[in-house]
Amino acid sequence: MISSKADILRELDKLPNSSLQDVNALLHSLVPKIEAKEISLLEVIEALGTSLTNPNPSHRGIGTRLLADVLHTLPRNKLNHEEIIFLTAFFVDRFKDHHSVTPHVIYAIMGLAEQENIGKDEIVALLKALFREVHCQSQIMTDRRNIFTFLKFCILNKIEAVQEMGTDFVLGFVTAMDGEKDPRNLVLLFAVVPVIVKCLPLGPFTEELFEVVAAYFPIDFVPPADDPFGISAEDLVLGLRQALSSTPAFAPFCIPLIQEKLDSDLYSAKLDALHTLVACCDIYTSEDIRPHVSPLWVSIRREVVERSSDEAESAALLALTSMMKALERGAVSQASRDAGLSLTNSALMECLGHLTAPEQRLMYPSAHLLIALIASGPGPTTSIAEKVLPLLAQQFVSKTEESARKNTIVILGRFMEETSKYSEMTEESGVLPKYEDVCWEAFSQGLSCSSSAVQEATVTAVRSAMSVLSSEHLTQAANTMTSLLISVNNKHLRDSIINTFSAMSQVQPRIVSDHIFPHLLREMEQGNLRNCGVTDSQILDTLAILTSGKLLLVKVLPVLWKRAEETMVSSPECSCLHFSCIQKILKNTLQDDDCQKYVVEEWKGIFNIVGMSVRAIVSEEIKSPVPILKCLSAIARVLVTHMKDTKPLVESMIQLLLHNGEEELSDLSRELLSAHQDISDLLAQFMTSTRAMLLVYLYEGVMLGMPRSFEASGLDSFLEKLREQSMNSCSPEVQETAAVLLASILNKIPMGSNFNRIISTSSEKLTEALETTNPTDKREAALQTLTWICKALVVRGAQEEKVWTEKMLSLLCDPAIGQKAAQDFEIILKEHEYAFRPETFSNIRLLYKQRYFENVVGPLVDTFDNTAGNTKENALLAVSSILPHLPTLVLNAHIKKLLPVLLQGVTSDKLAVKETTLSTLATLLKQTAVHATPHISTLIPNLLSITSNQPMGIRMKALECLEALASLPVPVLRPYKEKVISELRPVLNDKKRVVRQSAVSARSSWLLVGAPGKS
Repeated sequence: MISSKADILRELDKLPNSSLQDVNALLHSLVPKIEAKEISLLEVIEALGTSLTNPNPSHRGIGTRLLADVLHTLPRNKLNHEEIIFLTAFFVDRFKDHHSVTPHVIYAIMGLAEQENIGKDEIVALLKALFREVHCQSQIMTDRRNIFTFLKFCILNKIEAVQEMGTDFVLGFVTAMDGEKDPRNLVLLFAVVPVIVKCLPLGPFTEELFEVVAAYFPIDFVPPADDPFGISAEDLVLGLRQALSSTPAFAPFCIPLIQEKLDSDLYSAKLDALHTLVACCDIYTSEDIRPHVSPLWVSIRREVVERSSDEAESAALLALTSMMKALERGAVSQASRDAGLSLTNSALMECLGHLTAPEQRLMYPSAHLLIALIASGPGPTTSIAEKVLPLLAQQFVSKTEESARKNTIVILGRFMEETSKYSEMTEESGVLPKYEDVCWEAFSQGLSCSSSAVQEATVTAVRSAMSVLSSEHLTQAANTMTSLLISVNNKHLRDSIINTFSAMSQVQPRIVSDHIFPHLLREMEQGNLRNCGVTDSQILDTLAILTSGKLLLVKVLPVLWKRAEETMVSSPECSCLHFSCIQKILKNTLQDDDCQKYVVEEWKGIFNIVGMSVRAIVSEEIKSPVPILKCLSAIARVLVTHMKDTKPLVESMIQLLLHNGEEELSDLSRELLSAHQDISDLLAQFMTSTRAMLLVYLYEGVMLGMPRSFEASGLDSFLEKLREQSMNSCSPEVQETAAVLLASILNKIPMGSNFNRIISTSSEKLTEALETTNPTDKREAALQTLTWICKALVVRGAQEEKVWTEKMLSLLCDPAIGQKAAQDFEIILKEHEYAFRPETFSNIRLLYKQRYFENVVGPLVDTFDNTAGNTKENALLAVSSILPHLPTLVLNAHIKKLLPVLLQGVTSDKLAVKETTLSTLATLLKQTAVHATPHISTLIPNLLSITSNQPMGIRMKALECLEALASLPVPVLRPYKEKVISELRPVLNDKKRVVRQSAVSARSSWLLVGAPGKS
């Protein structure tokens, strides 16, 4: 770095002969000296004299560029006013220099303008010199961008100076912009135009500014694939639209342009014109729009009637609404008011005739046009509703054709819905009350009609007009629709009624509570549902959907619970249906604080669940209580996960299991014991009695909802009991439930010495149970527990996961439980129905599946390559078990390594290995079959050999693989085409229809190999 002032000035003097590296070093030395006031800018310019006055333009450019770099590097408050005046005069003069110097001057004035002490006069001087001396479009793209950036900076930050120039700035801007083609520059310019029209008088240059902007309408730009700037066509379209709609002064020129594009044959131009018209109508006044109403109406109507696309129709209707809003907004003259009235009358005149022909195609476009006018405001709404509502209501009553009635009632509902958005229309003297009775007569006839299609359309119409109908009419509709819901078998009609009831529960919950629910509950309690066209399940699903808010929850929950309790002995299946309905209802309603308070405090949800679980366990009349207990566990899980403070409940449940002395129990524990006397005996026999062990389902429901990092006294002992039960229970279902619960708790408890002790103890116990001297069933139970604990560690990303995974890998060579160990690898990556999920507050590490697969795939492939017999097949089964649960990107990264392994599984003698392998292979081949090309000579014959005389699942997966292979290049497939087509012919007669369908699809794909259009 150059240190002394004299050396710096000497280097400035010989600048033209310096290298680029020397110039940069000089700049870094010079700026600190200027900041420290050791060198003044005047001295710098004097030292640059040889460069600035050099006969060679390139040397003058180097000097000017160095000065520009200095200005951009200095702090914004460094230069005083006198220095700025001097530099302004200097650069204004520099604009007259050779054209090769001009880019450096442009860059310099950008830095100068950013100085805080620059005055209004200096900005004006720079702008005038720029407009006068520089022809913008003669510069290269980067220099033009610098000019536009300078202009944007001035108008955003130096507006007083720009306003002093007035129309001179507008003219200069128009001249600079005219002919610009670079997308980046255009985005910048389009953003500046609205600021110009807002802050400056356009004067005689209004049309010139519009024309220079409108030249780009409509935008036709496709960004290059390698565009580094990321400018999209949408950026340009939105910028141009904002510019064109920025001022009403553009209206006399812009609306005819839009009209011209609407009449063109180019779809994109029409669409852009419609969107631009919407933007313009938000800014332009009614006087601006009025002269163009008639031709615009003709163009918009044509777009809606012809309906070239949904997008074009929506844009046209929105444009009509916006145009009518503009006419209604601030109409100051009689002519503007007449224009709005004329548009409404024209629309009625042309559309009413089509509304009276509901069986024809033009009814819906005509209705949409009128509805678009209604959406603009209450003005046209009154005129339209007065004509349309009685017309449609009377037409529905008089028509007999099904399609005509269906179309009419749907449109009537839409008109009523749109009209109801204005308070003036719903007042006592409004249009809607005036015609409500007439419309209700149509709805009533539609609901009682014999045609299910008309009934469904009427239900949809009632849902649309719900806010208009009186309570009396809504009650009648609710009663009629409830009867339909109970009696009909039409799924679409039932779904429509349920959707209407769901909407009604939000608007009129009292009607649902007082009229719909009693009817449904009465039918449910009487048990006559199956004789009425629908099942218990359908009614319960309806109740689950409709129940929202405390009012409805209080009405339905006790009745469902009582019904479930009553049927628990006589019909456990029916009881489970009711419990499942309760679970769905609680899941939908417990987010509401009032509902949660009712369920927890008033209804005593946990006490009811505990009591029902105990009754199901101790009742000798219930032969198999497990399905009921599973349903109750699911209810408890939903309830606990929504409770604000679960710690007292969880601690009480642990206390009940571990302590016998009542004096050691908490108040909640004593309350649970006193409410349910049988629970004491069950808890005492938790580890010995087959029935008492079923309490694990209750504990699962409560404990799965415990929060992360939960700690409680006795938790270690509780986990030990769970571990023992998962290994020693005589019921496989209880074993699995205990293992899942144990693993879920281990996933949540905080890391530390306690966690390490529990893991270490579990490892020792499981190692003992897995010894080969133990019975196979005990070893399989221990393996299941080992797998679930491994999953808990993998999901939370614990360091111990590697050790536990190695234990599972080591079991693949075990002749007794090796195959089960291989299958259990699926448990670790497969999503569980309710455990290890965010809603149960599990510790889930990001990308844990990918990380685990990367760690385990290598050892599994090595085991496959380096072993034989059962161990080799078990390694293959393990790989096949985990692949279906991995993201596609992970599979693609390892497909070359995995394919040779999977291909050998196709010929395995073990059906479990073969089916799992084929399923995974089919998934991989559908994603990318190209990697199978090297193995095609053995793969195709092997697949063909198992398309018959195998279980149905294997036959179908083999056919799926063959169909996926048909996507390979024709030269690869041609040698095998005839063989595949021939050998698949007998499969077309397979005894299973689904296999025949798969065979047809696969054979058709191979028949097309080599056909025209196939590569």
